[in-house]
Amino acid sequence: MDAEREPDHVTPRWQRRPEARAEELVDAAVEVFGEVGFAKAKLEDVARRAGVSKGTVYLYFASKEALFQEMVRQKIGQHFPEGDALVADRNATSRELLARFIHRWWDIARCASMSRISRIIHSEIGNFPELARFFVSEVILRNRRTIRAIYEAGVARGEFRTVPNDTAIRSIASLIVHGAMYQRFFGPHDPEALTDDQVVEGILDLVFNGIAAVRQP
Repeated sequence: MDAEREPDHVTPRWQRRPEARAEELVDAAVEVFGEVGFAKAKLEDVARRAGVSKGTVYLYFASKEALFQEMVRQKIGQHFPEGDALVADRNATSRELLARFIHRWWDIARCASMSRISRIIHSEIGNFPELARFFVSEVILRNRRTIRAIYEAGVARGEFRTVPNDTAIRSIASLIVHGAMYQRFFGPHDPEALTDDQVVEGILDLVFNGIAAVRQP
């Protein structure tokens, strides 16, 4: 028996945690996809940015599409449990919960990584039906469910009025995402640019005046 051989159950000293490596690859993917777009990006570009071989990328992701999906889960999906906890707060009014939701997702949407992902989603993912369906399922519908839970509770409490066809629910997410993208990409060039606080204040005013229950005299 070779005295130098380590037991099979011993983790080699040079081995890195798989999740740490996967996180590095996702961070590199955000940068590469954001710079050249999803369609033009290659896994070797991501590997180069992460400082690893292309073969290392394939140890974790079978394809560029799989890497994109993990990027969405890590960079966006991680925030949903907090949203679920937000809805579960029974001590707050629905108006307070919705204001918290808008502030929270504004901060998330304004992050550099989220801005890159949003740009990819709006410019390219329509050309990749499977990824589009994945994003709708993993992000859009989950976000919509959280907003709907807050909104419907507000209607039941008499805080909000009923708005047809989920228009209010769908519009809230759009105002946040498009407002954040405008601030990052066009705000620096807009001579009449607003501050982030002013944009959020405007979103809150528009939303609450649009869905507030009409008080009878």
